Amino acid sequence: MLIICTGKIANATAGHIDSIIAYPVGLQRLGHEVYVMERVGSNRCVDASGKKVPFEQWEGRRHFESVMKTYGIWPRCCLIYKNGEATHGMPFAEAVNIAKKCDVLMTRSGEIHKAQDIFSSPRCRLYIDGNPGNTQVFLQQHGGEYEALDQYDHLFTLGLNIGTDACRIPTGNRHWHPILRPVVLPMWPTALDHASTRFTTISSWKGRTTFQWQGTESGEKADSWLKFIEIPKRTAQELEIALRIEPRDEVDGEMFRQNGWQLTDPRRFRTLTDYSRYIAHSRAEFSVAHNRVVEFSVGWFSDRSALYLASGRPVLVQSTGIESHLPTGKGLLTFRTMDEALIGIEDINRDYLGHCRAARDIAETYFDSDRVLTNILAHVGHA
Repeated sequence: MLIICTGKIANATAGHIDSIIAYPVGLQRLGHEVYVMERVGSNRCVDASGKKVPFEQWEGRRHFESVMKTYGIWPRCCLIYKNGEATHGMPFAEAVNIAKKCDVLMTRSGEIHKAQDIFSSPRCRLYIDGNPGNTQVFLQQHGGEYEALDQYDHLFTLGLNIGTDACRIPTGNRHWHPILRPVVLPMWPTALDHASTRFTTISSWKGRTTFQWQGTESGEKADSWLKFIEIPKRTAQELEIALRIEPRDEVDGEMFRQNGWQLTDPRRFRTLTDYSRYIAHSRAEFSVAHNRVVEFSVGWFSDRSALYLASGRPVLVQSTGIESHLPTGKGLLTFRTMDEALIGIEDINRDYLGHCRAARDIAETYFDSDRVLTNILAHVGHA
């Protein structure tokens, strides 16, 4: 089968790239003929200082090519500027011919719908919502801005509770099929470093778009962190966050340090090796979730947390309503209160190797790309 995968890859961070690239790499493993295409506008073409530059001088072109070569997809790739005015990788005419033969277009993120010569041709188009809660509410409140979603044949979401009684997020009379993110397990082998001392995570702080629904504010990731910011004072366990925080919010970073957190800069994770090494050298993951997925019980499970599990690292995360979808208690633990979080830390340390083995078992059972992607294609009638 010929499949085109799309997503925001050029100039993205290593963690975001892995969540996008797992789809084409996993589909290649299943024997499909896979291409990666991404559409960018002039607003994306900026230098390190934020100044606009011509597409031909944009660093994102070189970054896109480097990523595609790292994952073994180049040269079956096309970075499309606007509506095909210029490309990097395949010529636009060749990309259009590929699209005309395409069986499935799989969109994880990005603006491929604005490149109509590519978007309109595939026999089947499916959209994977990686921002559950936001996507559905914004579609309900600003439908015209999201009209491209109505051009997809199938809608999938990483919000496992979307459309169920457990979650009051609107669906707009659309069926959102729940899925877990795929992990290409050979790329994430079990880490052997059991001498690691710190529970870690990689997180944002503020700045994402917010919304209000039925009188409830979606809030920010910061709202969740503030509820648990004093936890290092109540445990001997070392806790570290690779925290993306803007200079204007540095006073908030100092607040973390005063409460006993170790902070590091996530911008250091430019490559898959950087990213995987950080996870492998962690003892476990401890993290909160974005306030919106907690408040609305979206049933979201982090792309990043799935990689901790695959690496054989236990995961202790704030509950978003995933307990009816994934096994919790061994390898994967959830908490709602400070006391539950502290109990989870003690539990992991009490039987650390047992939790490590259980973590990898969960990844193999629920996140294996072979299984997840086969199920997606079967759902759309392309098994």
